[in-house]
Amino acid sequence: MLQRIQTVYWGLTIMCLSVLLSGLDLVVFQKDQLTFKLSLYSLKQSDEMGNIIKESTNYNFVLVVMIIVLTLFTIFQYKNLKKQLNLAKWLMFFNLFISFMIIIFSFTGMIVSDPAIIKLNFCIALLLISFIFSVLAYLGVKKDKSLLDSVDRIR
Repeated sequence: MLQRIQTVYWGLTIMCLSVLLSGLDLVVFQKDQLTFKLSLYSLKQSDEMGNIIKESTNYNFVLVVMIIVLTLFTIFQYKNLKKQLNLAKWLMFFNLFISFMIIIFSFTGMIVSDPAIIKLNFCIALLLISFIFSVLAYLGVKKDKSLLDSVDRIR
């Protein structure tokens, strides 16, 4: 299990997503004299002095925790490659979904209407990097499956 490269890739995916759970800001919007900071846990509205005016809770962290749990479950399905391959596909889909959901909602104004400035923090890059690691792990599982299928044909 640990000697397979896809396990390393999934471990890196878990580490990237775990950094997001620390509460770092994903996107910062500025509109007039107000600053909006979006994290996985909340959207904070503050004035130019940094005083928090309003804080609304969102539950994006539940999706990230679900992806981490799905990744762990996928790692431990190493004896059943067909099931692991299907789980890896779902994992890639969920990673891509949450990445694009946050990016598209940020740029279309669904989170903050008509922001003057949008700043994407490095946490967005962590989401995309975790997607890349998921794709690499999927390719590793696919390679293992094709190798085992070719060995079965020889027997």
